[in-house]
Amino acid sequence: MIAFFHRLVNTENGLRIAALLLFLPMFFITQGSILCTTDTGAYLQTISNIETQGLAAAIPMDRSVFYGLFLWAGKHYFGIGPLLSQMGIAIHPPFLFEILLVPCVLLLLGAVYLLESAFTQQAAWIAAIAMSVATLLTPLPWFVFQVMPDVFTPLLFLYAMMFLKATSRGAKVLSTFVLLFAALMHHSHLPLLTAFAAGIHLLKKPLRNQLDLTAKNTLRLLAISLIPWIITIALNAWAGNGITPSKGSHVFLMGKLCENGILKAYLDENPIATNPLAKSHPEIATFYQHKDDLPKHAWDFVWNDQPLLGPTGGWHHSKDLYLSIYAATLTSPKLVIKHIEAAVKATFQQVFLNHAGDGLEPLSKEGAVATELKKHFPGDYQGFFGHSAQQQSRINFGTFNQVYDIVAAILILTCLLLLYKFSNPQYAWLLGVTLFFVLCNAFVTANLANVLSRLNARTFWLIPLMCAAVITAILLELRDGNRQSTR
Repeated sequence: MIAFFHRLVNTENGLRIAALLLFLPMFFITQGSILCTTDTGAYLQTISNIETQGLAAAIPMDRSVFYGLFLWAGKHYFGIGPLLSQMGIAIHPPFLFEILLVPCVLLLLGAVYLLESAFTQQAAWIAAIAMSVATLLTPLPWFVFQVMPDVFTPLLFLYAMMFLKATSRGAKVLSTFVLLFAALMHHSHLPLLTAFAAGIHLLKKPLRNQLDLTAKNTLRLLAISLIPWIITIALNAWAGNGITPSKGSHVFLMGKLCENGILKAYLDENPIATNPLAKSHPEIATFYQHKDDLPKHAWDFVWNDQPLLGPTGGWHHSKDLYLSIYAATLTSPKLVIKHIEAAVKATFQQVFLNHAGDGLEPLSKEGAVATELKKHFPGDYQGFFGHSAQQQSRINFGTFNQVYDIVAAILILTCLLLLYKFSNPQYAWLLGVTLFFVLCNAFVTANLANVLSRLNARTFWLIPLMCAAVITAILLELRDGNRQSTR
């Protein structure tokens, strides 16, 4: 642990600059107010449920309970103003805002540590430049100040890489705890971390040669990725929800079958007269009645109780039917091919999304966000519903997103050209591992949830970050090489 903090001392100025760059733009844009989506209300409602009904009853149908626990614990037990003051940052945010800075500081520490360990030449410069690009020219700041668990997603990558590259026991212990902490915040993190760890382990030989990653560490990371699954499933079993990571996962799976056209293909392939499920589940007839006008988007099915979700069992009584239909689609060769085609198409659509602003529209003072903020964080309620830029529609997301697209395209193209001209396998593999993590996130979210900018932009910024670091490192090497050649 001491060695870990000693390494950070070497990039103290880079960390301080990056922290200030991260905070200042968002304070200017949002006037120091939090950002909320309609989903924020569900996470805040978890606090009320924990306090009135207990943890077991507070586990939501459709999302992780742990982000709600994080907000609840922050409400009662911690704030990090003193830690920020040690970094040279003196601010007095509302209480909820202070809680959100916890993952922010973890993100800064993890990013700077990775950059400093991966690029040995003038690492402070590389860290400062790369983090400046990430905080000023990518969607990263939007996720730091949203009351949503999306900021925890890039922590999976940063601390997985820290675990793989760390040589001290303290750094490994710290990265393990942060990995588990971050993985529990959102259900998509469970398959994401496992998929990433499995891919890294399969590529252990070239990664061992280029990035100094050992087979023992990659196997340990894969084992660690299974722990959040065990914790989540055990918690649901204890609460009486069965052996499952999520009580409502079957609804999302059915929503995806509607969206990708596989449900209609299944209904066409299995007429109701010969479908064995029609006898055990007569409510399946509803799907046949609406097979020509199924929802075009998964969220339309998931969040619209009529005319499909309610009549086929709703959230609580549809699990057996939905899982039976899903299993049946995996026994048909024709439908398996459609599953593969749909997965590739959805992942391809998702991986290129790089935009901020999804869900950040003005919210009603009568909705769940307003009710729960007023109850648990009255200071944040006054700030958000009183003068926030989001509520007054003063944020031009179109302009920001055009900048993000242009910057990402320029950095990626420049990085690839430099790597082609000045071959460096270590930098190429580091960029490749980053791309692989973003691809894993795109696959998981597009195929288990929704094709949505917010779900991909929360990790896409890692690519411009790494490209900026690689470009800076190559230019520094060229500068030093020219200096030596003139001596």
